[in-house]
Amino acid sequence: MNQQAVRIDVDYLVNVLKELISVPTVNPPGEKYEEMTSVLERVLSDLGLSIEIIRVPDDIVVKHYPWAKGYPRFIVIARLGSGRPVLHFNGHYDVVPPGQGWSVDPFKPVIKDGKIYGRGSSDMKGGIAAVIAAVKALVDEGWRPEKGSIELAFTPDEEVGGETGVLYMLEKGLARPDYVIVAEPTTSSRIWIGSRGAVWALVKIYGKQAHGSAPWLGRNAFEAMSEIAVWLRRNYIPRLKERKTDLPMDDPRAAHPTLTMGGEVHGGAKTNIVPGYYEFSLDRRLIPGEQPDDVAQELKEAVMRAAKDTDVFSEGFRVEVEVQGKASATWLDPKHPFVEKLVSVVRGVLGVEPARTICIGGLDTRYYQERGIAALTYGPGALEVAHMPDEYAPISELVNVAKVYGALAKTLLS
Repeated sequence: MNQQAVRIDVDYLVNVLKELISVPTVNPPGEKYEEMTSVLERVLSDLGLSIEIIRVPDDIVVKHYPWAKGYPRFIVIARLGSGRPVLHFNGHYDVVPPGQGWSVDPFKPVIKDGKIYGRGSSDMKGGIAAVIAAVKALVDEGWRPEKGSIELAFTPDEEVGGETGVLYMLEKGLARPDYVIVAEPTTSSRIWIGSRGAVWALVKIYGKQAHGSAPWLGRNAFEAMSEIAVWLRRNYIPRLKERKTDLPMDDPRAAHPTLTMGGEVHGGAKTNIVPGYYEFSLDRRLIPGEQPDDVAQELKEAVMRAAKDTDVFSEGFRVEVEVQGKASATWLDPKHPFVEKLVSVVRGVLGVEPARTICIGGLDTRYYQERGIAALTYGPGALEVAHMPDEYAPISELVNVAKVYGALAKTLLS
């Protein structure tokens, strides 16, 4: 057995996860966050950790998420030991809506065939439970950091951008980690060293509304929108395939930038009305090396070129591009010392050589990496069922990752 190995109480881990799943912290709008905070506070207090509960100011919440008014946000921070270095574990406790198609109640966890089912079991209350179980294992064997400290931070709103969770926490200096593990469901045999970035925008087309029986009196914004979208598909998207990163991606197809159009489309009012306004969304994913500001400008220029080349402008339409969000692509070098340390621990505890890849989606990990903090993503679960009906986490995965967490703490802080 690896000399830094810890013994995980499987029943405890499963029971903690079942309790977390049972609190329906659905986001949006951010339900039951205060109840979740109480559960976490009790569980962490039982381990003898020092705990801090921070309520995010309501005006900050509403600034980022106007629809969240009346739904308070809380950050839970717990510590074992003191001083530096700080090994910081992060997990978000919000979950996406359950949606349709479940064979079980999404918030009444069920164990079947070695898996625990429920919304958030993989993304990412399973990671939170594994972190807590690892700390319990350390406390139960009487271990304490000989140097530095362990810091646990459980935060809201990753599912809608993380501005009132990890970003707020770091901007206010509530946590100052040296090393970070974000417990998203990579699986026990994969480490995410970074993530792609994104620019989200709305293309707005203004025409002229008229009666459907006299379309010559109007300017159909839907038709203009369609022209622009087709131009982007034929002329802009192919250019993205010419760019590529050499860094290892979870899926090789994500080594190129991508553009998704029409995730949201709004406009029109009635069948017999010529629509005077339409808008559609752009989801542009960034590869390492691209900058969000540059990509935002590139999108604006592409849309305006499309409007010019398709005669949308000459026909009297007005076109605007509104950038709604930007996130950087961030990463650690695959041979960074912290990457090598985690790889070594995984190898020693589980006997596997973990892959080191970049996540094709976005992660709260970027907020740490943007600030020069050595942050990695590594956690339990089944990534392919995140956000899906009948989401589950294999119990063996939860236990394996918890063992790695405990061994990593011993390795860094002993």
